[in-house]
Amino acid sequence: MIRAPEDGSYLVEIADGVLRLSFNRPDYGNAVPTTAVPHLIALFEEAREDPSVRAILVRGEGRIFSAGGDVAAFKRSLEQDREARQADFADRLPRARKLVEAVVAFDKPMIAAVRGACAGAGLMYPLAADVVIGEADATFVFAHQRIGLSPDGGVSALLPGVVGVRAARRLLVTAATVQAEEALRIGLLDEIVEAGTLESASLKLARRLARAPQLAVRTAKRLIAMRAAGASLADQLDGETAGIVAAVGDDDFAEGVSAFLEKRAAAFPSAR
Repeated sequence: MIRAPEDGSYLVEIADGVLRLSFNRPDYGNAVPTTAVPHLIALFEEAREDPSVRAILVRGEGRIFSAGGDVAAFKRSLEQDREARQADFADRLPRARKLVEAVVAFDKPMIAAVRGACAGAGLMYPLAADVVIGEADATFVFAHQRIGLSPDGGVSALLPGVVGVRAARRLLVTAATVQAEEALRIGLLDEIVEAGTLESASLKLARRLARAPQLAVRTAKRLIAMRAAGASLADQLDGETAGIVAAVGDDDFAEGVSAFLEKRAAAFPSAR
C-alpha cells in the first residue's frame, strides 16, 4: 500500500487516478533526507504497478519545490575523517541510484509543479517528468559545484536530453541559476502560470492525463525512451508496429474510435 513515511518528509494523496507526492520539509527547503529514499523508491515502484494510480504529480509544500539533498547532513559528514566520509557516501549513493532508476522507469504520466527553487538532486523530478509547470518564481539551480560536488541524482543523464548537450555543459560547469523565462525558452519548463494558480493548473492537467488510455500512454513513453537510448530506425519502427498491434486489441481502441465517430468525449475503460 502506498503511504507517506512516518517522519512526514513527504505527503501522499491519491484521488481521481492521480498520486500527489508533496515534499514536506519547507523549513529545510524540502530537502529529502536519506532515510526517505527507500520509501520513495517503493512509492514509484508500487505506483507503477498500481492500477489506481494513472499519473503522478510531484510538488513541494511551502515556497519552494526542493533543495535536493540534505546539506545539513553533509555538514555532519565533515566530522568524519576523509576515508570514513568517502566510505559513507559510497554506501549511500547506490540507494540514490535506485531512486533515479525507479523514477525514470515510471511509465505513466508524471507532472512536476515547480514553485520557487529547485536545486541539486531535486532537479531529477522535473528533468524526468513528462510535463513541467511553474510559476514566475520557478528557479532551477545547478548548484552542486558550489559545495564542491559533481552532479548526482541522474542530473547528468537527464539534463542533455531536455536542453541539449552544449546547454547542459554550460548549466553544470557554470553552476547556473535559471529563472523561469529562460527555463521556458530552453525546455526546463513547459508552461508558466499565474501566481496562485499552480496547484489548480497542475492538478487539472494530471487529472486529464489520468483519464488517458493507459496502454497507449505507456507505449508512447516506452517508444520515446527507446529512441533516446539510441534505438535504430528499424527497431523504432518495429516498436511502433508492436505498439499499434497491441493497442487495436485493447478495449480503449474500441471506445476511442466509437467516441470519435459519435463526436463525444471518450471514457477509456483503462482509466476508470
